[in-house]
Amino acid sequence: MRRVMRSSGDLIADRRYQYGMAFAEEGDFRAAADLFEQALERAPGWADAWMALGRARREARDPAGAGEAYREALRHDPDDALGAGLELSRLDASVAVDAAPLAYVKGLFNAYAEDFDKALVERLAYATPQKLGLMIETAGGVGPLHFRRVLDLGCGTGLAGEAIVANTGWLEGVDIADSMIDAARSKGVYDSLACADILSFLGGTQHRYDLVIAADVFIYFGDLSHLFAAISGKLAPGGLFAFSVERSLETDVALRDSLRFAHSAPYVRKALNSAGLELANIEAGTLRKDRGEDIEGLLVVAKKPLEAAKGLLQDANQNLTAPASKLN
Repeated sequence: MRRVMRSSGDLIADRRYQYGMAFAEEGDFRAAADLFEQALERAPGWADAWMALGRARREARDPAGAGEAYREALRHDPDDALGAGLELSRLDASVAVDAAPLAYVKGLFNAYAEDFDKALVERLAYATPQKLGLMIETAGGVGPLHFRRVLDLGCGTGLAGEAIVANTGWLEGVDIADSMIDAARSKGVYDSLACADILSFLGGTQHRYDLVIAADVFIYFGDLSHLFAAISGKLAPGGLFAFSVERSLETDVALRDSLRFAHSAPYVRKALNSAGLELANIEAGTLRKDRGEDIEGLLVVAKKPLEAAKGLLQDANQNLTAPASKLN
């Protein structure tokens, strides 16, 4: 996904930036860096140019210079809508980033909403919602399941909602990008939609869900433990949690050149277990294409154990059979 350039307000600086981008696309990163530096001489507070300079220096094998440029980008863009912190963490091991900045994710998808479905389905062969839908349908072992209340995390334009709505009584969607919410609303498959970040939504909702689905969402999170715990807390006993992650074969969590996170199968299992969830099924498969290459991932279905419900039923039965003196 490519963002639209934000103007510096100086036409000459903008032109030099554009020339620099042309050199970068041709692979001449030193010439690109020189032009970005010239642009910044005229517009020193332009975060976009600092980001472009950081990437050009990185490709020109100047990691120290790239890190300096990314830090300047952060200084001029403290909300980090451009993802400078992610870039910096790939260069400097002392910089730890557990998730993509909210402003970065929001800007990314607001810029992409209009072309989202066509780009994913037609150009990138994206079929993760359908694959997760099939795994959910067979999770009960005896034909398709029906869910009273379902939550689609990071719903985007509603591709996952379309894949599961037939087995849903009430379907809610949440996404951080308002343009994505508008696109999802136009499809008419959701009963309720909210524009919010995932953790804030989970912390505020009072509902319990029979199914939570998150297709291609956790690629923007490194640490999944807090997310899984929050989701577990909103699942009804016996409820299902279906999601995808990009697959890491080297480390538990890896931040890739794409600025997306990948997770290993052992890490996913451990995070689910820590959240009190049981792994029902995990499959390796291709999630989509990116720059002509298959992106391999994991498709996962987990379950909230029934023990909590059994415990509540046992307590109720004990109260019903207890002596009157113990009920008061």
